[in-house]
Amino acid sequence: MQHPAIDCYEETLTQLAAILAKHFADPRIVGTDIKDSLMQALASYVCYPQSLRAVERIPEEQRVAMMRNLLAPYEQRPWAQTNWILVRLWRGCGFGYRYTRLPHLLKTKPEDANLPSLQKPCPSLLLQRHMAELLSMDKDMAASFLNSVLNQLNWAFSEFIGMIQEIQQAAERPERNYVDTRQLKVCATCFDLSVSLLRVLEMTVTLVPEIFLDWSRPSAELLLRRLAQLLNQVLNRVTAEKNLFDRVVNLRLPGLESVDHYPILVAVTGILVRILVDGDKQGTSRAAAVLLSDPCFQLHSIQHLLGEPGDPPNASSVSRPVRKHFSLHACEFLQAFLDVSTGSPTSEEDLCPICYAHSISAVFRPCSHKSCKACINQHLMNNKDCFFCKATITGVEDYSKPSSS
Repeated sequence: MQHPAIDCYEETLTQLAAILAKHFADPRIVGTDIKDSLMQALASYVCYPQSLRAVERIPEEQRVAMMRNLLAPYEQRPWAQTNWILVRLWRGCGFGYRYTRLPHLLKTKPEDANLPSLQKPCPSLLLQRHMAELLSMDKDMAASFLNSVLNQLNWAFSEFIGMIQEIQQAAERPERNYVDTRQLKVCATCFDLSVSLLRVLEMTVTLVPEIFLDWSRPSAELLLRRLAQLLNQVLNRVTAEKNLFDRVVNLRLPGLESVDHYPILVAVTGILVRILVDGDKQGTSRAAAVLLSDPCFQLHSIQHLLGEPGDPPNASSVSRPVRKHFSLHACEFLQAFLDVSTGSPTSEEDLCPICYAHSISAVFRPCSHKSCKACINQHLMNNKDCFFCKATITGVEDYSKPSSS
């Protein structure tokens, strides 16, 4: 028989969880300090098994409303804590994401083992299910949410690259022993944000793959192309031989301990495994075609993840787990590459006149000008005028080049 004090303790946790879930995004609360405190309290709540279970015990209506607020677009609000909450709900389920501390830091002693960030993974399958249902049913919310996540990832990773360029330049000066500690902290924060945003994308593509792969959804193709572009950018920056990322990691500067190949490459790999390996044949073919047709795609990045058969065990911290997932599908991946190569346009007339990267696939009404679907979908998010003649676009139809006689 359970002790009454334990029942009282669990009831109190559940009541507090209900208050946080209801009010962390309450528009009636305008005080910045109070809003931040509520958000931080909810973020801490989902880090510990007992308090997370308390969140799961609140009424379903309140849980769904909480998840809906967490999935609101990231723009114009403090989004980092929101993203952190979603990551904690996923941690323990993602690819290579069951660690408490990063593998390269295991030999060092943590400053405070009681910090929320150092707690063992305790994912919530219940709240993940609510998230999947919301994003699957509400297509507009799904598109807005994912566009905001992709926007923030683009910003965070670009800021990180800019920061490490400055750090590298400072390290090469004669007084290289001086690098601004505040700059190091901001750099590490941008890196951690990039990794956590990638994990939220991995969570989304795992729970609701149709958001990217079902092109009957209005924004699916655009979202997949944006995702592929960002994944290629990250891979190219992190996997190139003797690159800027390598040089800064090897400096081993205090404050940049979390900056390493492992956390960001396994996050990218988790997404690639979901869209290239684990999905249905049509979805994986689409994903491979988009990834490989992106102008930024470089085969050496994928080779880096796969590793070489003769690599020593420590040659790449992610090669072995990634190779395990990809090796069985190497033929399909290569076939997708061949399909893209043979299906690519042979003349400039077949290319989108906006990006010159994808085939013309959409025609605008009423003016009949053309572009690829990705360009026009991106354009119509902010502007309804034709690229070329400035006529108001009332509709977009699929376009395929008429076969020559």
